[in-house]
Amino acid sequence: MKALVPGVLALLATATTATPMAPQADRHTVQGVVYDTVSTKPVPFAVVHVAGTDMSTLTNRRGRFRLDLSTGDWELEVRKIGYGMASITVAVSRDRSVPDVFLRPLPVELAAVTVTAEADDPAMRIIREAIARKNDVLSRIHDYRYDAYVKFVVRDLKKHEDSTNAIVLVTETQTRAYWEQPDTYQETIVGRRQSSNLDAENNLVSVGQIVNFNRNRIDLQKYSVVSPTADDALDHYSYYLLDTLVLDGRTVFRLALEPKSAASPLFVGMIDIADVTFDVLSIDVGMNAAVRFDFLENLRYSQHMRDVGDDHWMPTEIAFYGEVHFGLPIPGFPSHMTFRHTVSLRDFRFDEGDAPAGLGEYLVVVEEGADDVDRTAWPNLRPEPLTETERSAYVRIDSLENRPRNLRSHLFFGAGTALVMSFQPDFFHFNRVEGVYLGAGATLRDLSPDLILRAKTGYSFSSDEWQYRFGAQYRVWERRRVWIGAEYRDDVVQRPTMVSRTYNPTHLALLGKVDPLDYYRETGFTISLSTKLLDFTRLQLRYNDFDQGSVPVVTDYSVFSKTKVQRDNPLIVDGRLRALSATFTYDSRPFLKSKGRDFIFNTLTYTTITIGGELASPSFIGNDFDYWRYFLWIHRRQRTLNMGLTTLDGMLGTSSGKLPPQRYFTMDFGNGVFFEGNGFNTLNESNFSGNRAAVLFASHDFDQQLFRRSRIPLIRDLPVTLSVHGGVFWTSFVEHTANPGDDMIPTAATGYGELGFGIGNLTPFLAPINLSAWFTWQLSSYDTKGFTFLIGVPGQ
Repeated sequence: MKALVPGVLALLATATTATPMAPQADRHTVQGVVYDTVSTKPVPFAVVHVAGTDMSTLTNRRGRFRLDLSTGDWELEVRKIGYGMASITVAVSRDRSVPDVFLRPLPVELAAVTVTAEADDPAMRIIREAIARKNDVLSRIHDYRYDAYVKFVVRDLKKHEDSTNAIVLVTETQTRAYWEQPDTYQETIVGRRQSSNLDAENNLVSVGQIVNFNRNRIDLQKYSVVSPTADDALDHYSYYLLDTLVLDGRTVFRLALEPKSAASPLFVGMIDIADVTFDVLSIDVGMNAAVRFDFLENLRYSQHMRDVGDDHWMPTEIAFYGEVHFGLPIPGFPSHMTFRHTVSLRDFRFDEGDAPAGLGEYLVVVEEGADDVDRTAWPNLRPEPLTETERSAYVRIDSLENRPRNLRSHLFFGAGTALVMSFQPDFFHFNRVEGVYLGAGATLRDLSPDLILRAKTGYSFSSDEWQYRFGAQYRVWERRRVWIGAEYRDDVVQRPTMVSRTYNPTHLALLGKVDPLDYYRETGFTISLSTKLLDFTRLQLRYNDFDQGSVPVVTDYSVFSKTKVQRDNPLIVDGRLRALSATFTYDSRPFLKSKGRDFIFNTLTYTTITIGGELASPSFIGNDFDYWRYFLWIHRRQRTLNMGLTTLDGMLGTSSGKLPPQRYFTMDFGNGVFFEGNGFNTLNESNFSGNRAAVLFASHDFDQQLFRRSRIPLIRDLPVTLSVHGGVFWTSFVEHTANPGDDMIPTAATGYGELGFGIGNLTPFLAPINLSAWFTWQLSSYDTKGFTFLIGVPGQ
C-alpha cells in the first residue's frame, strides 16, 4: 500500500479545496439538502447561515450542506440569489440529518424596470473599497515571513468521520515561508510527520499548495481563475449584500458572489468585509460548474484573516477540502474519499529583508533535520490538538504497516513489485536486439549529498552478452550546482529520436513487436561537467570516448503477433568516436531542495529551451568520425485565453561533415499503438531520418470550455471534452556524404503533416481510467496511414 500512496497524493494535488477545521468533540454533524420548489432539483451554492452567529456554509453541487454544531436548538437560514429565504429550526443532540429545505424562486417582474447606478449599489461599493484596501496594504509591504502548521487528512467517505478506521492517511508539517514583491515565494519544511503508509520523502504538503486570494489570478491546474478581490473582479462577478453582522464589536458586511458567466471557470460563495476599513475578513467559496477535474468533486476553499500587527490583515487560517470518487477500485484505498488540507499561520514579520538563498529558483526546501523532530514535541507545535480519531489513525495505520504479512499480502506485494520492476529497464527489458534482459542496478546517494554513485549490470539472453555501466558524480559547488562526473559503460544504447527519447518499449515489443527505437553497442567512457550559469539554466560539457558497433536482430518473439515481420535494426558506421558536446538548457520550472538534493518541481505550465552542439574531428583528437551536429529544442505548455491548455513543441537540427547514422535526426513513430500526445500518429511504424530536420507540433485541450462558451443549447451541456492536435516535420539529407544503407531510410523531404481532434471524458464512471478517442488525418501523401483512430487514457 505504501507504494501507492504517493500516486494518490499526486492525484489529489491536481486540485485543492477548503473546509472548516476538524470538529471538536462536543460538536455534532448536521447535514441536509436544499431543493428548488419548482424544478425539485438540488440548489448548489446556497448560503446556509446559523442565525445569531457568524457560522455559514455553502451547499455543494448536489445541494448538500453540513455544519458542526454544539448541542441545542439552532435556526438555519438558507439563502440564494433569485430565491426567497427559507429557515428551519434544528434540535441538535447528536449527529443527524435535517429535513429537506425548499427554496422558492422569486417571480420575475417585467412590468417596471428601475435602473440603479452601480455606485448606489452597496455591494459594489463595498467590494471596490475592499479591492482598493487590499492593494494599499500590499503596496506597503516589500516582504513578509511567517511560520505555519499544515495538516492533510484523507478519509473514507463511506465511514463516519469519527470512526476509528475512517482515516486513510495523515500528514503534518511545520514550515516557515518568505514572500517578496512582486510575487516570489519560498517555503521551508522544518519538521514533518506522517502515517507510516507514506514515506517521509513523499510528504511535501505545504502552505504553498493552497490558494492565495490576494493574487489577481489563481492558477488551479488548467484553469486560471479570477480572484474575488482581483482588480478586475467586478468584470467577472456579481456581488450581493446578504447580511450585516457584528463580530468582535465591529460591523461586518457579508457579500455573496456569483459568476457573471456560467461558462467561465470562477468562484461562487461568500466574502466578509469589515465596515469602515474594508479589510477582507474571510472568504468561503466553491467552484462553479465550468471547473472540472477528473474524479474530484465538491471543491471548497476558505480563508480567514486577522490583523497581525501594524494594520496588516493576513490569512491566519486557510483550509480546503474535496471529494475523490474512483469508479475502479485501487488496492488498499477506498473508492470514495474526502481530503482536508488545513493550515494555521502565525508569527508574521514584515520588511525584514534578508531573502533566503535560492529565492525565485527554489520553491520548497526540506531541511536536513525535518524528519528528526521528536514526536513528543509535536503537541507543543500544533495550534490545536489532534482529534481522538486522528490520534487513533496514527496508531492504527502504523500497526497495519508493521504487522507481519500473511500469504495473501505476500502474493499481492510480490505481484506489485514485479509490475513495478517491469517498468524499470535496469532490472528488466525486452527488445529485438537483446531479447530478455535481466539485471540489477543501484544508485547510492546516502554517503553524501555531494556524491552520487551508480552501477548496473545485466545479461541479455538472446544475444548472450553481459552489459555493464559504472559511474560517479561529485558536486564541487552547491550554490552554482557545479557537478563533475565520469562513467564507463559497455552496453546497448538507443539512437537519438525526437519522440521516444525516454520511452521504454518493453511491453509493446514483447506483446506485439512494436518498438520505434534503433540500437547499437557502445563501449568506453564519458567525462562531464555541468553548472548553473543563470537561474533556471544548466550548461553541460561532455567528452565521449566510445567504440561503437552495429547489433543485429536476435529474436522474433512476440506473445501475440507471431506472424508479424520483425522490424530491422539499421546498421550504423562502426568505429571509435571521440567527441566534445555542449548543451545549454533553460527550464522555467522551480526546484525542490530536499536534504541537499535538487529536484525539478513538475508544474503544469512551463517552458524549456535546449541548445546543443557536438564536435567529432580527427584534427581535434584521433577519431574515426568527422562532423559537427547542432540542434535547438523548444517545449512550452501554457494556459491560452482561459480556454484550456496549449502544448507547443519545436525542433531544428542540422549538421556538417559526414554525420554517421547513429547521430541522424529521427522522427520516430512512438509507441505505435496508443495516442502520441507530442508526436505523430499516422507514421505506421515508420521512422523518418536525415542529417537535417525541422519539427513543429501543437495541441490544445479545450476540456469542456469551447462547448460551454458556445451558449448553444445541447452543445453547451455536452459532458465530453474536446482537444485538437496537429503538426508538420521535415527530414532530409542535404550536403551529406552518403553512408551505407541511407537509400533504405525514409525521409520527409517535402514535409509530413497531420491534423486531428480528440473526444474525452468518455468513461468518468471508470475513474481514474477515463478514456478518450482521437481521430487523426495525414495531410501529406506519404505511404504510411491516411487516418488513425486511437483510444486511450490522456496524459499530462
